[in-house]
Amino acid sequence: MMKALGFIIHSNILLALAAVALTLASQVQLGIKPQATAYLAVIFFSTLLDYNFHRLRAVSNNTEAFGIEKLKWSVGNLKLIKILIIIAFTGFVFSLFYSGFEILYLLLPLAFLSLLYSFTYTGKRKQNFRLLRIPGMKTILIAFIWTTATVFVPVLSSESNINFPDIMLLCAERFTFIFAIAIPFDIRDIKSDALDSLRTIPIQFGERNSLLISNIALLLSLFFASVHYVAFNMIFILPAYLVSMICTFIFINNKALKKIAFYHHGILDGSILLHGMLIFACFYLTL
Repeated sequence: MMKALGFIIHSNILLALAAVALTLASQVQLGIKPQATAYLAVIFFSTLLDYNFHRLRAVSNNTEAFGIEKLKWSVGNLKLIKILIIIAFTGFVFSLFYSGFEILYLLLPLAFLSLLYSFTYTGKRKQNFRLLRIPGMKTILIAFIWTTATVFVPVLSSESNINFPDIMLLCAERFTFIFAIAIPFDIRDIKSDALDSLRTIPIQFGERNSLLISNIALLLSLFFASVHYVAFNMIFILPAYLVSMICTFIFINNKALKKIAFYHHGILDGSILLHGMLIFACFYLTL
């Protein structure tokens, strides 16, 4: 059981499922009836492809990876990662035929940004993407990519007209939510990021202040959500959103949870999946 769970977490399948859950949640939050569509497969396979490619870049021809805790599974399973990349790429291409290639206009620029981020971690110090040296840009970039993909794919694929303020409020609540979750990962990577000359939030402000910024981001997400669902008469989403924020707050701040081996890629990534599923489920609970 634990071995299977470990595989789901380390292979980034959990993260890909979390991206699908957020996209399903976006359907509900934009007033679209939630349904299984081909673009959910695009989101799943593109996330799986992106994160495993990033992992492959981090460990290939990089002897330093053998001593990095978060990369130990990848170092020992390089062949499996390559197989996952092939499966993800194949699934991505096939799902595009059913969802429509117009999604590529959105996903290709995001893939380009993600590749630039990935090429930071090649084991060659001081040769990273210069944009990531801007204070906090690493976290901003991650939140931007996740927000754009999980919000605008449903918007582009929807046959109904969606109000611009509706979209912007959802972007604000989604961005601040992902931003809050990304900061604990930066705290974990503070030493390696410093060696890579990255100026992340924990490097700039310290661990304690970074956690404060993370908590403020969660509060902002709840604020934007409250304005959104009251203004657009979707108050039924608020209880699910509140439960998600409370759970995420506990996950980010509880010291005992941080000692668990799967804290970052299990609990924190799982909080994204929980967030999406709670909002998705509340649609059916109110019918």
